[in-house]
Amino acid sequence: MIPDNFCYYLSMHEECNERLLERAKNLRAEEVEVYQDHEVVRIKKMVYAVMGEAHRMKAFVRLSSLGTSVLYGFFKPRHRIGEHICDHFSRRNAGTIIVLGNGRESWVALCREGKIWRDHGGGMAITLEKLKGALHCSQDGSNEDESCKDLSNVESLWQIYYDSQYCPERKNPAAFKRHMPRRDQEAAGLRLVQNRKNTSLDDFLSFGSKK
Repeated sequence: MIPDNFCYYLSMHEECNERLLERAKNLRAEEVEVYQDHEVVRIKKMVYAVMGEAHRMKAFVRLSSLGTSVLYGFFKPRHRIGEHICDHFSRRNAGTIIVLGNGRESWVALCREGKIWRDHGGGMAITLEKLKGALHCSQDGSNEDESCKDLSNVESLWQIYYDSQYCPERKNPAAFKRHMPRRDQEAAGLRLVQNRKNTSLDDFLSFGSKK
C-alpha cells in the first residue's frame, strides 16, 4: 500500500521534479492507490520504485569496520536515497559513524541521543581518510585512542568479513535474481564479490569510481 508520507519517497526518485511533487502534495495516499489518471499512476510507480530500492539496500548493503567508531559500506543507488539509507543504519548503530558511498560520492551519519548529524561529500575513500585524520590515528595504529587501534588492519578486517560471508553451499541463483535485480546488486556492491572469495578494499573502492 502507498504510505501516507508517499511524497517523501517520491521526492527521492531520480526523475521527480517540482511540478510532479506539487501535484502529488494535492493527493491523498488512497487516491494515489486507486486513481487511473496517467500522471497519478506514474507517481504511484515512482513511489514503489524508491521504496523497493530502499528496502533492498537496507537488506543487502554490507558494512565493515574501520576501527571501533566507524562502519562503512559500498553504496551507489539509482535514486536519491543516500541520506535515507545512511540514517537507517545510523539509527541501528547509535553512537557509531556510518559512511556509505562509492568512488564519486559518500554519505555520513551519526545518531546520538536521538539526533542525527549528516554530511554528503566526495568519494568514500576521501571521506574515510578524513575520518582517520579526525580520529587522530597514526598510520601504524599506535595511537592510544581506543577508537583508532584497528585502523591499521582495515584490509584484514575486510578479508575476514567477506570470507565469512562467502558460502557456495547456500547459493540459490534463481531466487537471488528474482529478489535482487542486477542493477541493485551493483548498487549494493554485491556483483563485486559474487563468485569471488578474495576481494580487497582497493577492489571495493575502485569499483565505485568506474561506474
